[in-house]
Amino acid sequence: MELLNEIFTTQGRLNRFAYLKYQVTLALISALVGFLASNANTFLLTVPAGIWSLVACVGGVMLSIRRLHDLDKSGLMLLLVLIPIVDIIFLIYLWLAPGTVGRNRFGEDPLAQ
Repeated sequence: MELLNEIFTTQGRLNRFAYLKYQVTLALISALVGFLASNANTFLLTVPAGIWSLVACVGGVMLSIRRLHDLDKSGLMLLLVLIPIVDIIFLIYLWLAPGTVGRNRFGEDPLAQ
């Protein structure tokens, strides 16, 4: 339950390592669910797979907003992923850019805790 509370919030900051850890976890679970749903063409598996896709998408957005907070940027900057080519550069920036050292307007430094 703590993992869900950590993923499904936009409050606070998220450092690079935690961001990648949670994003990779969501991607692996999504790949597994997608694989299972594609091999069994039953309604009982495709509906939960669709629900999981929605949950993973919302979780990914919330994680990205917290990562932007660590960079002292507004979560609205996430709208840049809607622009082709810019989205790839922006996501690489989220993965690689170091967060703000010390406290910023979104909270304490997650590495200091």
